Amino acid sequence: MWNARLVSSVVWGSVVSIVLCQSVNAARSQDYTPEQFVSVLNGLGYAVPLDARIDDPRVQQAIRDFQIQFRLPVDGTLNNPTQDRAADIVKTLQSALNRTLKPSPQLPATQFYGRQTEAAVKLFQQQNRLPATGIATLETRQRLNDILSDAEPRQPTNPANSPVTNPPRSQLTIYSEAQIKAILTGFGYDINPQASLSDPPTVRAIRDLQRIYGLSETGAIDRATEEKFSSVMRNLRNNLRVILRSNFAIAQYYDEATRTAVRQFQSRYGLRVNGIADLAVRSRIDTEARRPRG
Repeated sequence: MWNARLVSSVVWGSVVSIVLCQSVNAARSQDYTPEQFVSVLNGLGYAVPLDARIDDPRVQQAIRDFQIQFRLPVDGTLNNPTQDRAADIVKTLQSALNRTLKPSPQLPATQFYGRQTEAAVKLFQQQNRLPATGIATLETRQRLNDILSDAEPRQPTNPANSPVTNPPRSQLTIYSEAQIKAILTGFGYDINPQASLSDPPTVRAIRDLQRIYGLSETGAIDRATEEKFSSVMRNLRNNLRVILRSNFAIAQYYDEATRTAVRQFQSRYGLRVNGIADLAVRSRIDTEARRPRG
């Protein structure tokens, strides 16, 4: 068994799947120990310290967010589907690094986020002018995915003679339209809060977030998109609570309390104070949430 890694942490919120041409065996080879699973969560960008116990509230919340993200049974435990999905993500990440890095690090397809995986992620980050933390942050995974996608032939987005269709109609089950638009505005998108979700700027904003978080880029709010928004918002608010040391509720809405907390964070860290958590601000919040606190 390898020792827990001592790394400074960064980014993210929420996990993005890497797209590969070849599938990776999803089943885990063995059960995770609590320490191994905490290391996976940390390595994939969740706001949990490596020395946290499995019953730590931050770890419990990260597990639930992971389960929501991947539409697994949500119980905050290391149930079999959760362990299998985590193993699949780590193996996929290792395979992507093997294909992208030159020379290839020849990572074994394991379910563990250990020193070799950390070193390969750090090397990839150095080669691509990203913060070299060894943690597979959102920005890192997106860049890795872009490189792999560029290496494969692409079909035209609108081939000749293909009709242009409107995005599928939204079927909201978690949020109201107003709540969706509040999240988009809170994330820095310039949309008309009075317009419908089919308004072109709103569709573009939704599509951009779907791209960032590895979802199908429909421009409409489907169940997976709502669940991702919920996971990202809960992670954001949990991070703000950790940083500000407040009783800030972990909820899934971008409300006035969220804006106030974001303003407090921006003021504390010398950022532009506007209450908007765009991608750069969310990344900074994730980074600060992971720093050791006395």
